[in-house]
Amino acid sequence: MKDILWVLFEIGINLFQGVLISHYVYSILGDKEKRSFIKSGGLVCGFVLTAVITLINCFIPFEGLYICAYIAIVFFYSLLRLKGKVLKKLFTSSFSIVFISIFTVLVANFFAVLFHMQVNDIFTNQSLERFISVVVCQLFILYIYKLTLGIFRHENKSDLSNHEWLLILAVLFISIVISILLTFVAMQEIPYNTRWLIVICISGIIIINIVTVYLVVNLSRKNSAVRENQLLRVQQKYQQQYLENAENQYETIRKLRHDFKNHNIVIASLLENGDFEKAKEFVGDYLDQMSVSGTFVNTDNNIVNAIINCKAEIAKGLNIETSIVTVSDFSGIDDLDLCSLISNMFDNAIDACRKVKENRQIHFSIKKDESSYTFCMKNSIEGSVIQNNPDLITTKKDKHLHGLGTKIIKDIAKKYNGMADFFENDDFFICCIILKV
Repeated sequence: MKDILWVLFEIGINLFQGVLISHYVYSILGDKEKRSFIKSGGLVCGFVLTAVITLINCFIPFEGLYICAYIAIVFFYSLLRLKGKVLKKLFTSSFSIVFISIFTVLVANFFAVLFHMQVNDIFTNQSLERFISVVVCQLFILYIYKLTLGIFRHENKSDLSNHEWLLILAVLFISIVISILLTFVAMQEIPYNTRWLIVICISGIIIINIVTVYLVVNLSRKNSAVRENQLLRVQQKYQQQYLENAENQYETIRKLRHDFKNHNIVIASLLENGDFEKAKEFVGDYLDQMSVSGTFVNTDNNIVNAIINCKAEIAKGLNIETSIVTVSDFSGIDDLDLCSLISNMFDNAIDACRKVKENRQIHFSIKKDESSYTFCMKNSIEGSVIQNNPDLITTKKDKHLHGLGTKIIKDIAKKYNGMADFFENDDFFICCIILKV
């Protein structure tokens, strides 16, 4: 009966570790299609891990290099179902397995010292000492997983570069090699003081890995914030220049329309005098001047007028059919926020329409009620954008200098306690922003 209970205890621990590892990796990476842990196959991965761990433990007390088999199983699951870079998936799979192995060795050595036993006895004997060491080990693993999950949640806001992941993987690989060597030494009959040194060394390895992950993630987050601030300053400078040029163009358009009556008087006079050629020439020159106006919008805000009219003219030059409906008053919204929001919505729509071969369309509307403004941009698409790129990450080569448009739009919506929604309907990609004022 005792043997059966021990077998059930060992299988229960293996099941706990298998499911914990799968859930840990799932929590860091996230499912590609935002499915739950069970629907993403995490539970299946945990059961497979449990079976393999149980099978290997039937033949050897400590896995050693056999942990590579566990890493391969989790890595395959992450490649198949989870998000993230390949190097991040490799690190997360390795980290989750290696730390369980290292903690197992650490706790086993600690209790071997505490109870004056050999490590092999802690691994193999059906004793109270082994039961205590196994339970304590699982509690430590839960604590470390919770600690590192907090670190990785910060990292997910600004993903590490490949060089940073390689650095962390290098430290982890060195830790694996040293830990395996120390484990082989620990499983021999060695003096009491030497075993204490092994416990201290393994503890140091664990601390080094946690500190390395924290430092690299924290440094990357700070560098990402600095880089983003620099890009935003550059964009702000560009937008200021853009506004100055756009307002000048708008002023030219306004003057042309103001002179419309005078021009009509001249044309009527030429026609009345029978000077048809001169009238034709005058009308041609006038139309050339008026062509810069494109789709004309005239609100109470010159910045909005300048941006929309300029962007509409750009769209016209790309053979994009454009329709615009807007309110006149924009009280409660900062001019710079208006500039950033509208220009980025148009830029994203125009870039998307460039990829459409036929029937290029942009429909932009601004509506207002008592407490909010609704900005809605619809642009033609040939295939589903959200299905192929659910996170709306830029497809341009230099991702550090591009792809901020969607983030800026979301940040402005958040600033005004509103919302940003992106969806598709009838071959149109739709960006809908609500700002509360």
